[in-house]
Amino acid sequence: MTERIIEPEFSTSLKWQSVNVTTQVILQLCFIAVLARLIPTDAFGVMAIALVVVGVIEMFAQVGIGPALIQNSDVRAEHKRTAFVFSLGLGGIFFVGTYLSAPYIASFYNQPLLTEVLRWIALSFIISGASVVPRSMLIKEMRFKSLFFCSSSAMIIGNLIVGLTLAYNGAGIWAYVIALLAQNTLLGIGYWIAAPSPVGIFMDKKALREMVGYGGRSTVFNILNYSASKVDTMVVGATTSNWTLTGLYDRSSYLMGLPVTVLGKLGDSVLFSGMSKMQDNRVRLRATVLSAIHGVILLVLPLTTLLIFRAEDFTVILLGTSYLEAVPIVTILFSCVALRSFIKIGDATMRATDHFTIGSVIKLCFLICVAVGTWRFMSESNVLGVAWVVAFSTFAQSLAIAAWLILSLRIRVNTLSSKVLPGIYLCATVVLGAFTINMIPINDYLSKAIEIPEISRSLYILTHMITSLIFAFVLICAYPRIYDGGSPNMRRTFFKHLPSGKLKSRLTV
Repeated sequence: MTERIIEPEFSTSLKWQSVNVTTQVILQLCFIAVLARLIPTDAFGVMAIALVVVGVIEMFAQVGIGPALIQNSDVRAEHKRTAFVFSLGLGGIFFVGTYLSAPYIASFYNQPLLTEVLRWIALSFIISGASVVPRSMLIKEMRFKSLFFCSSSAMIIGNLIVGLTLAYNGAGIWAYVIALLAQNTLLGIGYWIAAPSPVGIFMDKKALREMVGYGGRSTVFNILNYSASKVDTMVVGATTSNWTLTGLYDRSSYLMGLPVTVLGKLGDSVLFSGMSKMQDNRVRLRATVLSAIHGVILLVLPLTTLLIFRAEDFTVILLGTSYLEAVPIVTILFSCVALRSFIKIGDATMRATDHFTIGSVIKLCFLICVAVGTWRFMSESNVLGVAWVVAFSTFAQSLAIAAWLILSLRIRVNTLSSKVLPGIYLCATVVLGAFTINMIPINDYLSKAIEIPEISRSLYILTHMITSLIFAFVLICAYPRIYDGGSPNMRRTFFKHLPSGKLKSRLTV
């Protein structure tokens, strides 16, 4: 029997998932900011390698079953039962495989501690395998309100309560490991409560073939995508015995990835699920992609500029003063934020339309460029050079994605450019804000008045943001259509909540 999936309003789903992702990022920021002050830097280096290894293996362990359930418009009970048995079975197999191979991986990285860390984290294969079906159905049905409560409660209990309590009591790296397992376990329980699904011990061969066909292509794409985003950290860890250096680079990469994570999770859920429903309607799909690019670039380009100017401040706030030597790396990697956010939209479009071949080729080229470049610069222990390799390779990848969108969806170059220009205009207001506050010695004043560097630097960033927003508001009031990107709907929707008057009339004209 085919289930009828009720399609909620796209805007409502986007709002709830935006709340969900934003909450996750804030909670994760709080966890990492405190954890960075409770455990040594080299512990982050060890965990970075362990999480990359487990992340790659987990994609094999699920073979794209989750995305196959989301993308398939004809999901039946036998699909769910088969997906449950298959995912749980593979999770068990890959747990055993990781448990046995952990010593060899630890030997390759010359870090004995990796053996036990990998063996414990590998339990997540079984936990994730058991919860693939309910999680995928929640995303397919766009029940992001339920996902919000599942993820937020799991992170609060697993990370903030369990993890930080253990770290405060001197558990070191094991606080991070146990927090991860606790969070994943609570997530799985929450998914099953929110979306109970049929279970069994037998698989339907036809249903399995249908899912593995799409899932296999999805898995290749996801593995290349994930590996491309982590290959620099893996090569840095493999080419140096200095785990503090690996930890510094990993935390720098982590800061760059935070804003991208927000867009990535929105793309992997709302955009992917919504685009999958309209994959045969190219007119509607093209309009959705252009709207997504407009909205994302409008927000992320100014944010990227702010991150570059305030890289040192963000590093101190999120990681502490002990990570100040990572600031040059963070600054370079922050330049990738807008580009990777744009790439995430392209990834979601490729997955929804089953264009995995071209996507895999693009990811493979990026992976090779980053791997070769990282290996070259790490021969001199030059992590700053690694950051530049990642930045240039990301720029090339974004150009390739843009070319594919133009050719595949028949988007005109001038139309795509018009969606990007408003974000560039708002970048100018951030730059102007930076020059304005630099003319006033406000940073020196705050540093002297407030002894806690995290608070003084937070106020400095806030001052920069407020100054930039004032300039942006003046610009939009003077030229309202500069915000539009060829379509006034977003501007009118955004400003319609203003009180009635001349200002509202001007901004919503």
